[in-house]
Amino acid sequence: MKKQTQFITSTYFISLIKSWLQGTKTRPEIISETADVLHLSNIASTDVTYQLISTAREMNEDFYTDIVTHINYDADTVPTRAGLIHHLSALLREEITLEELFEWATWTTIGEDDLSAGIFDDFAVEYFCLDFLRANDDVFSPHMCRRVLEILQYTGASPTQQKVALTLLPDHELDDFKEFLSKYSQHPPSITLLDRYLMKKFGMNHESFPYMQELRTVGTGTATLLKRVQLITA
Repeated sequence: MKKQTQFITSTYFISLIKSWLQGTKTRPEIISETADVLHLSNIASTDVTYQLISTAREMNEDFYTDIVTHINYDADTVPTRAGLIHHLSALLREEITLEELFEWATWTTIGEDDLSAGIFDDFAVEYFCLDFLRANDDVFSPHMCRRVLEILQYTGASPTQQKVALTLLPDHELDDFKEFLSKYSQHPPSITLLDRYLMKKFGMNHESFPYMQELRTVGTGTATLLKRVQLITA
């Protein structure tokens, strides 16, 4: 053990923690990859970051300052698109549980009066982690997990379009949007009322909603638009 641990530096722990925070390594993967050099017996029941920092501090007190400095001030310590895809794929393979996905995806929190936009580099991932999963954890099924993966990997879709598709995944949200389209096709609302709906539904106005051109011609039929906004290819 001494030969194995004497070459470990704070950089090793920083790399592990960032891979966890970004999502490119799941909890079971970290346990497996560190089994030969670290004692992480409690990692299955405690916060991964806390356990890694505690282990590093026990090994070398100086590691603690290095780790905290890099974790607190480096920008690359939030869930990433690659990390979210990795965790969703692991969930479908039953390598992690929904609880473990939820713990990883929702560790970042914001105050009620804070704006969420800009915390993450990726708008769609930010929406999923800060809003979507919290609101739908009770109905998050394998089918929904697969659809999230399809949406995140949809070629040519912008993060804004992906957010719209994610928003419409729950049945009640899609049904509400269908009703909106039906009413819109018969009597288009004023810009004020339209913005009110779009802002409440998607957090966008008519200038940022990515399907305004299609919406203006929705009178010709809603089926094509519904398929498009959901990012469904088949």
